[in-house]
Amino acid sequence: MPNEDEKFIEELVNDREKFDNFVYFSSMEEALVELERRRNDKDLQQKVEEYFKDVGIPEPFKDEARLVLFRQVATPNIEVSRFLIIADGIEMKPLFFEYFDDKFTSNNEWKLYLGKIAFYEGIGKKGGAKINYKTIIDFNKYNGKKIHEVETHWGAKLTDFHKSLFHLNYRHIKDDLFFEASDWFKNSGGNAENYYLKFLALFIVNGVLVENFMLNPSEFEFTKKVFLPAFQYVHKNFGVKPIIVTLAPTVIESEEFWLCQNPKTQLWFNENHCKI
Repeated sequence: MPNEDEKFIEELVNDREKFDNFVYFSSMEEALVELERRRNDKDLQQKVEEYFKDVGIPEPFKDEARLVLFRQVATPNIEVSRFLIIADGIEMKPLFFEYFDDKFTSNNEWKLYLGKIAFYEGIGKKGGAKINYKTIIDFNKYNGKKIHEVETHWGAKLTDFHKSLFHLNYRHIKDDLFFEASDWFKNSGGNAENYYLKFLALFIVNGVLVENFMLNPSEFEFTKKVFLPAFQYVHKNFGVKPIIVTLAPTVIESEEFWLCQNPKTQLWFNENHCKI
């Protein structure tokens, strides 16, 4: 027999409106007001500090709250552009939470597009998005390897290559906007079912997570079996829910467009195609 938590999760994944209302704050303004209130709550601050006593709060959160996007490897695609625009509009420093020790797999859409670079080229003749691709790795060779082990066809570390694209698109971006969290995730349990408990707890008083947790076929199992149980646990443990705001409007959150690279990246590929 399902317990009450399992029944509630089942309700959430079968009712999109209920899911959105439970998981997300309705606006960034609401999220920031709530974050400020919590950061002035000494009892809640102390409870969070106690919870992180075993693994510690990651260094970037020590002196200030951060606006966070978690991607195994940050790359300057359309969704990252949106994230940085959101960050520019508020007084909170952005942070890219990365995980280079995670397993690489082409079955995960975000990881797939690290090795299969996509370029949005407008609307096609039949009305759909026109997207071109450039495969830069050997998927058969690297499926199942750790992301930091993956190399491009021309011998560059995949992680280094995407960081170079970042600096190409955002020349003045600083290294303190990135946190490679592999050691922290390992110390927090080593698998998503465990480390998501600690990860989501970072957004009780230490920052705002900008993300879409999707219910489409490719993400459904993760959302139902990893994210929602961790979210419920953190909510019950602290009496307040993690502060999460959507990155993309939920009605178009699964569009391939978001994973396409920025025009500067496409220009670089066009100019250097003979070298790669």
